[in-house]
Amino acid sequence: MNPINFALLMMGVGMTALAVPLLWLSRLPLSVRVPLVTFLLAGTLVISLPPAIALLPALEFYALGIVLPCFMLLPIALSFYVDAITSATPWRWQRKHILHAIPIVLAFMGSVNLWVLPKNDLLQIFSDTSDNLRLWPQMVVVYAFIIMVGWVFLSGYFAIRMFRQLIVYRRSLKQLFANNDQRELYWLSALLSVLALTWLLSLMYSIPLLTNQALPLPVEFLVVIYIVLLWILCVFGSRQQPGFSDRYLPDKDTSLVDVTKESGGKYRKSGLGDTQMQRIATKIESAMRDQQLFLDPGLSLPGLASTLQISPNYISQTLNETLQQTFFDYVNGWRIRYAIPAIIAAEKSILDIAMDSGFNARSSFYKAFKAHTGITPTQYRKKSEGVVGHSQ
Repeated sequence: MNPINFALLMMGVGMTALAVPLLWLSRLPLSVRVPLVTFLLAGTLVISLPPAIALLPALEFYALGIVLPCFMLLPIALSFYVDAITSATPWRWQRKHILHAIPIVLAFMGSVNLWVLPKNDLLQIFSDTSDNLRLWPQMVVVYAFIIMVGWVFLSGYFAIRMFRQLIVYRRSLKQLFANNDQRELYWLSALLSVLALTWLLSLMYSIPLLTNQALPLPVEFLVVIYIVLLWILCVFGSRQQPGFSDRYLPDKDTSLVDVTKESGGKYRKSGLGDTQMQRIATKIESAMRDQQLFLDPGLSLPGLASTLQISPNYISQTLNETLQQTFFDYVNGWRIRYAIPAIIAAEKSILDIAMDSGFNARSSFYKAFKAHTGITPTQYRKKSEGVVGHSQ
């Protein structure tokens, strides 16, 4: 085995050996830790096989049997992790999740059939004399191939499912909260994109390995990508609390996160007319102007609904259909308008103005300010200074 590959793979194994105990002892909820640790262990078992085979060549005959259930486990475990970290209520295991074990069991059955084959049949499978295989070993090989093809479709399904879940999750944050720093999980979307590519590349590598053909790309290419992904997941995963942590919704309010449909479909059965929505909009505007509720960094849609004594669903519908804004954009629009005079006055730092305006981070203030004005707070201040100087 190439010494560089050996070193890289062992680096990945060592990284996981350090990260898994730390993750398990972290303060993350158990529903988050279990799937994440499972994913890391399954992935590490896969990447540890090449170095193990280099040290113990006889293991090569049983490697495919180890890889099959691990590959099946990877997308399922990661999907559970995404579900747990994006859930609007504390995520719990349910009976329906048992169905996810079926592909793993099928893959394990293929592994057992491979492991119990006589050594002579295994030698033929992994050599150029596989044409002389008996019927049963041939069926086992075909079954393993079917499992690998099934894994491709399974991974594709879960990848699409996870991307959709993250999109819905971010929309939910914007519908419910005005401050979402370090909760958007963009790092996870990027990781999923590259991980989906590595899964596809893994299939491209697996078929030539089974048929003793030349590999499409150097092995180092896949190894480096996977090591980087493993490092990102260990670093960010160990620090990332669930997005709704400390502000989980009551079960009765979970309908608020259903933002995947168009507003007409979402609110079709609400019974709220245009006149009523206009009244609610006026009440919201008055509360924001007179009580300056937007200055509260922890302001949320349920909190606003409680203050105004109006159903959260009605407020959500009014914001989306009458004011044409999400809760996030609406509240931050008030905050930006409040901050602009202070920026022009130039008596406080940008950070102090951001905090006084209801933001909880400088970065989120800059992002919201640019979204509403097209320029940064610093540029706005310089622009206003230039206008004042010119007028004088």
